[in-house]
Amino acid sequence: MQTEILNISKDESSKYLDSIYALNQKNTPEVGSLTNEDHLKKLLSQSSILLCAFNQSSLIGFMVCMFEGSKYQSENYLFFSSQLSQFIYIDRIAVDLSFRQKGLGTQFYNELARIRGERPVICCEVNSKPLNEPSIRFHKKNEFEECGTKDFEDGHSVIYFKKILSS
Repeated sequence: MQTEILNISKDESSKYLDSIYALNQKNTPEVGSLTNEDHLKKLLSQSSILLCAFNQSSLIGFMVCMFEGSKYQSENYLFFSSQLSQFIYIDRIAVDLSFRQKGLGTQFYNELARIRGERPVICCEVNSKPLNEPSIRFHKKNEFEECGTKDFEDGHSVIYFKKILSS
């Protein structure tokens, strides 16, 4: 598998909106549904990092991250924002079904750690209801620690994870 992961600038992201949106929607409920491409544009405008994975020039995965101080107002982001002064929050990661279980998630996380600058913590949440067991296993295998949980009024629940990176 010849896969390339690129850090996409905000200016460049418009080229990939339709592909990112389609892949996001194929990955629900593991990632949150977006109402339309305008919703995605707003999310990307508030993001700090957009990593995209390509195989033979086709988008096969993406990761959207925020740094501390973002205007992003998701309850999950705000959970970490209230506890940490410097961090990278992974809002969503989606991988095309045919490329799962082939190390792409690890490649995304390795690239994120490489470009993180001085930020000492990577954090995210994973659905516990509906249960996203593969993601929970992945994060535990990659030395993320549980640091909280939340039950939402709509019936879904999450587990919060963080990983403190070495210098």
